Amino acid sequence: MKPYVFGHRGASGYEIENTIPSFRKGVEMGAGIETDIQMTIDHKLICFHDPIIKVGNEYFYPSKLTYDTIARLKFDDKRKVPQIIEVFQEFMNENHNIRYSFDIANRKVGLELINLAEENNLIDSIEISDRRIGVLSSLRRRSDSVKLLNTNDGSFTRINYQTLDIDKLKDHQISTINVRYKRNIDTLFKDIVDNGFDCYVWGVNKIQNMKQVLKLNYKGKIVDAIYTDYPDKLIELREKLIK
Repeated sequence: MKPYVFGHRGASGYEIENTIPSFRKGVEMGAGIETDIQMTIDHKLICFHDPIIKVGNEYFYPSKLTYDTIARLKFDDKRKVPQIIEVFQEFMNENHNIRYSFDIANRKVGLELINLAEENNLIDSIEISDRRIGVLSSLRRRSDSVKLLNTNDGSFTRINYQTLDIDKLKDHQISTINVRYKRNIDTLFKDIVDNGFDCYVWGVNKIQNMKQVLKLNYKGKIVDAIYTDYPDKLIELREKLIK
């Protein structure tokens, strides 16, 4: 087995983040799709990271706009903000199975995302990531099968019972911790394995960091997935370093 590679907001090192061209480039490089999901006032799920949209000197809250209004905004980078249903449709007929990893704005977004994935027979292809264990608990009550990740924001120096409610994660069948790359990634990885979790690592964009994460091996475990803005570089290294 080799670590799965997610294109962070697509291949965002090359294209405008969280757009279909960025997702397309990442998929063509052999990566899965990671994106951020928010909900408009008319209940459309959109791929956009920031809680506030800035266009020129004006500021807008995505959650207070209709999708049609967002679609008409003239972004400085000329992006088109896609709905997640458009992304699903874009990649529905790909030759390989694409995995999706979603960071969600709130509980309501996560619940609607599960509904949409079930309607499109994609519940086994999606993973939902959040820092808030209470939000993840609500999503688990909604679905027994959806894969849930607990994301670490990078503030922890260790992962143990003092820094994380490990028992609650296990009670809700949350088996993966998604940790931000830090200098002590070796220690964090061992902590995650010692506590019985799978490990994902995000924020891996420098070549030397990619090499370090790819070489992690402890008690027969390797990192299960990695998020990067440069999926082509990471995949090339993965193929060289892991036979």
